Amino acid sequence: MKKWFGTFTAFLILLLCGITGMTAKAAETKDTVVVLGADLSAEQRAGVLQLMGLTEAELADCTVLSITNETEHAYLDAYLDASVIGSKSLSSVKLTKAAEGSGVKVTTQNINYCTTGMYRNALLTAGMKDMDVLVVGPTPISGTAGLIGALKAYEAMSGETVSDTLLDTALDELITTGKLAESIQGESGSDEAEALIAWLKGKVAGGELDIGDEESIRAAIAEGEQTFGISLTEEDKQKIIALLKKLDSLGLNADYLLEQAQALYEKYGLSIVENANEAINEAVESALTSAVKGFFENMKTSVSEFFRNLFS
Repeated sequence: MKKWFGTFTAFLILLLCGITGMTAKAAETKDTVVVLGADLSAEQRAGVLQLMGLTEAELADCTVLSITNETEHAYLDAYLDASVIGSKSLSSVKLTKAAEGSGVKVTTQNINYCTTGMYRNALLTAGMKDMDVLVVGPTPISGTAGLIGALKAYEAMSGETVSDTLLDTALDELITTGKLAESIQGESGSDEAEALIAWLKGKVAGGELDIGDEESIRAAIAEGEQTFGISLTEEDKQKIIALLKKLDSLGLNADYLLEQAQALYEKYGLSIVENANEAINEAVESALTSAVKGFFENMKTSVSEFFRNLFS
């Protein structure tokens, strides 16, 4: 019995570590990559580091990169007016390894356009896994370049190259979601825009949409409007259609879809699970239900399954 109790205790500790995404290793600066805006003044740099919780001495133990204004324009000119991007690179990012299975957690400081959900969904699209992401501005700024910095940091940490196609699609998603949030009336526009895009991505991943048939996409968008209680303009719909076609070409999979489903569950409760039949295919629905409803609603189920596996 003591052996079983010890095993069970270890299981719970691992489970809790997965929930919080915090491990001793994740806190070490050697597991941290910092990307600083190349045009930060000495005063702005000090302020950014303070917001990141780092001293110059601790920064020396991190992998440090910089992002230039030229890089921002190279990636963002296709989506934003050059005057919006500006002539200085100030957005900065701190990326820290998190526990395996903990997902992508985003926080921001002095970012007034991109929300944490917008960053998170776009980073998942680009393939990021198990990271704590902090996007910082020296003063309130849009933060659109923060996505580029986060992905460049991820490349440095993982040793994997994020293709231009993935980066372009992630940027497209970030900015499309932001424009949708502006278009949707009400203070909750950002939440609704994030949820709608994540929900539609679920349909793409589940093979529920015929991307070659625009009427099929429009029908899904109309269903999404009803599901989330929003109204979209024709311009909004055209942006979504273009984005979904890009997302389809990436071959979305269920792994990151489930992580987005967790965020949807936290915002919308069981209704998002109950509507899974219409949102995604049967295989992904089953995973969604067990990973989201089963885990978050009923911890006893997870524990029971653990013991069944232990004695089988």
